[in-house]
Amino acid sequence: MMPEKAESVLPFDPLAVENIGVTLAVELLEQPLHDLPPSQKFRGAGIYALYYGGDLEAYAPLRDLDRAEGGWRIPVYIGKAVRENAKKGFTARPVMENKLFNRIRAHAKSIMAAENLDARDFRCRYLVLNDAYIGLAESVLIAAFRPAWNGMGLGSNVTGGIRMEGKASAWDSLHPGRKGRPAGTAESTAAAAKYIADAIAALHEEPEDERTARMIEKIRRRSLQVPSPES
Repeated sequence: MMPEKAESVLPFDPLAVENIGVTLAVELLEQPLHDLPPSQKFRGAGIYALYYGGDLEAYAPLRDLDRAEGGWRIPVYIGKAVRENAKKGFTARPVMENKLFNRIRAHAKSIMAAENLDARDFRCRYLVLNDAYIGLAESVLIAAFRPAWNGMGLGSNVTGGIRMEGKASAWDSLHPGRKGRPAGTAESTAAAAKYIADAIAALHEEPEDERTARMIEKIRRRSLQVPSPES
């Protein structure tokens, strides 16, 4: 009787992009929660996540989903902050400026300026990183959690483009009040609300890409192993 042909098993590569990305994402999720903005200044660049736990009706499905997973686990926004002159090339020197803190604080100011948001309903996590990993970590976290606010215009801080035409961003249409930002119309506000609803609904859908799906599963499984911050 001929022996069965041995099955080929691919070796685990700890340096594969997806495995590095999962490691970075899980490390952020294991960081402590902070108020928005954090009470203590800190130096460095890196990545961060914002979480919303308020009662605004547009976010009720997200709030319910997040609470079902333990609370403060599904971010509404993922962002990054890089050092000055980052586009000029990599450096191993640590970032001495408060780049990450200042970026989070800028978002807190936007939220506090909004007429229908309260910074006390938000929390944040952040992870100081070397330049080489910041973009990768941000990309993996956005792919994994598909945050509702990414792409809505919260993080845009350069005057130009659509605002030069007098049109409000989706974020400002739904959360008016930021100084110098055009007010949204009834149509843009309705479109922004639909964008939020669609983004939250998409959290229940599996990604078409198999590798991305595996990454999301690993990150979600590890994040659920972290004790709930409210326990």
